[in-house]
Order: sequence, then C-alpha cells, then structure tokens
Amino acid sequence: MSETVLVEIDNHVAVITLNRPEKHNAINEEMRSAIGEAFESVRTNDNIRAVVLTGAGDRSFTAGADLVAMSKNNEQSVSQKFWSPPHISGVASGYHDTFFKPVIAAVNGYCYADGVNILCQTTDIRIASETSTFCYAEILRGFSGAGPAIANLPRQVSYAKAMEWLLTGKVFDADEALRFGLVNEVVPLIETKTRAIELAHQISQLAPVAVRSLKEAIIRGLSMDLPNAVQFANSLSTLTKYTEDAKEGPKAFAEKREPKYQGF
Repeated sequence: MSETVLVEIDNHVAVITLNRPEKHNAINEEMRSAIGEAFESVRTNDNIRAVVLTGAGDRSFTAGADLVAMSKNNEQSVSQKFWSPPHISGVASGYHDTFFKPVIAAVNGYCYADGVNILCQTTDIRIASETSTFCYAEILRGFSGAGPAIANLPRQVSYAKAMEWLLTGKVFDADEALRFGLVNEVVPLIETKTRAIELAHQISQLAPVAVRSLKEAIIRGLSMDLPNAVQFANSLSTLTKYTEDAKEGPKAFAEKREPKYQGF
C-alpha cells in the first residue's frame, strides 16, 4: 500500500491516517487509490471491529483535493468526466452502503472540500480539535463540486446552514460545526486522536455482528420510507438474536460479569 495512507491495528481497532502532512494531507490520485485499498483491507479483516480516520501531523485532517495536481491533469473531456462513476477519495460513493464497521473521525485541523465529503459520507462519529476549520471550497474554485457532501450535508445538519456552507464556501470553526451537528465533540488538539481511539475501543468491545447490523439498518434505512426502514431494522435484529453473542450478552448480565463477544 502507498505510504500516502497508513493503517495501524491496535487489537480490534484500525487507525487509518492520511499521510501527506507536508501538503496538508491533500488528496492526489495515489492517495485516492490508497484510501480505497485501506478501507477494503479493513472491511475484509474480521478482527477489526471499528475504525479511526485521521490526518498526519497537527495541522490538517485533509485540505481536500490536491489542486496543484488537478491543474496539471484537466485534459479529460466533459463527456469522460460526466460518465465516470462518482467517487470520493478512492472510496466509491456507494461504498458507504457496504461498509458497516463504525468509522470515527479525528479531525485535527483543516477539513476542506474532499475532507467534508469524507466526513459526511464515510464517518459516523466525529471528534474535532479546537483548531479545526471546515470549508466546502469547490464553489470558490469555479465548480459546483461532485462529492457526497452536497447530498449529505442538508440531511445531516439544518437545511439553511448546509446551504450557507455550500453556497458561500464559508470557512467555519469547530464550535460552529458542533453547534449545528456536523461533529459530536470538540476537544484540545492533543486529545483528538486519543478520544477517537477511546470511542473506537469502546465500540469494539460490543457484539460485532450486532454493531454492523445496527449501522446497516441505519444507513440503508435513511433511503427508505419509514415503514420499510422499521421493518428492515426489525429483520436484521431478528437475525442477530440467533448469534452466539446474543446468548452471551444476557448470560453475562445474569452472571454479573462483563460479556466476551466473539463476533459470531
């Protein structure tokens, strides 16, 4: 795997790090591909139960697409770009619909453009440093943007606030992101990654099949009408009741001990 993305595994938690700190972790084609490879390796590793996504250094989660590289690679025709499958940083836009391990973002600085796309499309819980700033900057560069933030932001925060951020390319701070629900917590920079990993380990102690089923029910349910979303969640819940972990949970409670979930 490319050195532009690092994957470290600590027990049942994988930490994926965007690793171009000298470029504010800007995403070039090499990193774009490497992110996809990293998520695929995590998806297929049954030992990994939760993921932390962060950026190298103490200044950037990611500043977005590498604009210098983009300026040298704009030879594709409109038709080629129009008919290309949508993607975000090596993770196909539909990939979030098949990746059901929880992903916790540790946003440690600039989170711009593709960074906001990744945040909205790929992560479930978001820890931001006090130094973080956010911006969906595509509109400032002459194009409307083709990333998942366009569809997701109005669904994840208030419509009016999403429109303000998207239409103006406004740079906003971590407190504003917290106030409108884009992130879950704001902590000192030095604690950002530690807090995200702490949450990931907390989730990794739960029954893995139940956790993945719950996330799948939520993600798929968002694109369903309410009755079908409820039915789908109930169907997955019924299936999880036949796992060994579903027997272990009540047994551990009755025996007044911590459960030991095995993932089956």
